[in-house]
Amino acid sequence: MPISGVVRRPNLILEVIGVSVIDLHKLYIDKTNQTFADGLLAYGMARVVWELLDDQTGNQSQADVTLIDKGSYFELRLHPTLVEATIPNRKHVLWPANIIRTLKNIDELPSELQTDRFSISYEAKREAIDLFFAAKKKGGDAPPPDPHWDIYRAINPASLPGYNGLLLDWWTIREAQPEALWILLNLFSQTPNDIDGAMEEWRRLDKTHGWGIKPDATCQQLYNPDQGKGQNKTKANGLSIGNTSQFWLLEWLKAVGFYEVALTRQVRGAKDRKTFVVAPRELSYSEHREIMSSFRNTMQVSESATKFDILAAVRYTQALLGYFGESTTRMASLKRRGNVKKRVVAGFQTAFYKDLGNAVATMNVAFIGLPGWVEAASVESIGIYQGLLKELEQVTYQFDESHSDAFNLLQHLRNFVSGDDLSAFFRFTNAYPAYVMSRRGGRSAFLFSTSFIERLIMETEKKLTEILQSQGFRNIAYAIRQSTVIAQYWSTKEKTYPYDIRYGLGQELARKARHKTDFVAVLSDFLQKYDAENAQILERMEKRGIKAPFRFQRKSIETSDIEEIVWLIERHGSQAVANLLIAYGYARVPREDETPEELEATQE
Repeated sequence: MPISGVVRRPNLILEVIGVSVIDLHKLYIDKTNQTFADGLLAYGMARVVWELLDDQTGNQSQADVTLIDKGSYFELRLHPTLVEATIPNRKHVLWPANIIRTLKNIDELPSELQTDRFSISYEAKREAIDLFFAAKKKGGDAPPPDPHWDIYRAINPASLPGYNGLLLDWWTIREAQPEALWILLNLFSQTPNDIDGAMEEWRRLDKTHGWGIKPDATCQQLYNPDQGKGQNKTKANGLSIGNTSQFWLLEWLKAVGFYEVALTRQVRGAKDRKTFVVAPRELSYSEHREIMSSFRNTMQVSESATKFDILAAVRYTQALLGYFGESTTRMASLKRRGNVKKRVVAGFQTAFYKDLGNAVATMNVAFIGLPGWVEAASVESIGIYQGLLKELEQVTYQFDESHSDAFNLLQHLRNFVSGDDLSAFFRFTNAYPAYVMSRRGGRSAFLFSTSFIERLIMETEKKLTEILQSQGFRNIAYAIRQSTVIAQYWSTKEKTYPYDIRYGLGQELARKARHKTDFVAVLSDFLQKYDAENAQILERMEKRGIKAPFRFQRKSIETSDIEEIVWLIERHGSQAVANLLIAYGYARVPREDETPEELEATQE
């Protein structure tokens, strides 16, 4: 039912009757696009309602809106409830998004919109960003750039006429904003949203005031990645390449929401663009604002497309955990919700735009999930997860996506991070040794820690923890580590390092992992050669008069270790054991007293 207190009169005017006749405590935003356009609309309305509540309470800390994903729609819960008298008693123009003025369009704007109160100067913002990065490059200080600079750049020039047109219409109706707000509140007071009815109400209101503002507006591709020029009709009854249109107040809300919830950046080395929009599960507007501000600060540098996806998921999760870990009240709120991905924020709705010179084309619309194994229940656990996420960030950041080997590794890593796909993680760790061992003579690759592997398995596949807890498994993983990454590290540091480097061991183990007999044979062959080399080096040292234990002496493998690993293979399968041996064997063993350099070559 429509909101009581709003009367649709034959004279086409919406009128608020009574004072505090009803309290509005919930709104419903239907998902009609199944792209980030839905999220922009929800957050745009959340911003509008938050401003109304701020007016009502006179205290920002007492006004809030919680966004909850209900599947087919977003529910907005208002705190406190919105009373009717708030709407007509507003003292100032509601203006949550600014006009973008340029040297070319400034003379076309009304005089009031040529000031910084209602508009921003594109050229001034560009100059400020140039000064900031120039100062940063020289090690100096400069005022921080506008956090919305990339939004301004995305809008100008292609989307600027449509964007400014929406805001100019909103400016035109400034004296009657309460009536327009009631149209929106009435529209979202029920689900399904009656958009056709709202547009009809707008026609009546527009005719009464004589504005001449049409009820529909062109859908900007920047906010509607699936609604650019092309064949976008829901019914295949014709062929055209014109733009689609939507109720203009909804398009205005999407423009507002873009500032609230979107991160848009150009892809490194190209003029292509990626846009990320937060997909909440249950998140208040006040929580979102602080988390988003912190997240934006970590994403100021452009990255290649796949790295962008991974880093966005990881860094947003870091920002979210950092926010909730700041106080016991926030921690209690996070603990109540539990799993971050399932109960707080699912991830990002994304779009990739290909630059075509004078236009852009939407090449891909996707979803990037947050790591699903993050479920913090205490400040201490937040610290642990922050450390693991930092490892993910460091591993990701080292790759140059323009190289095919790095690109493939990043694809596996993205599938793991976004989809909680443990098999994708093992595809990464099985392929990663070749990348690690190919870095000889250059900078060492960053390795995951054994703690990361242990925590990941514990959170995603608990039955495999039995393998990691086996001493025989750990001893054999130690032998793999000593023969590969440790040997490679020390051979570059010490000319007298006595052991050989097994460059292809990881790949060989991965190739034979599908068949138990073949895997046991190749693993046994490696262990026999490993023990033989240990005995040879020990004998050589003794002949030199160097008594054991000597520097670089390695532990030998016992028969019990081999028996234990064979038992684990029988119990869990050769593929699972091989995957974990490779992942754990090519991981570093963290120690509190290690220097950063030593972290790359630690020994048990």
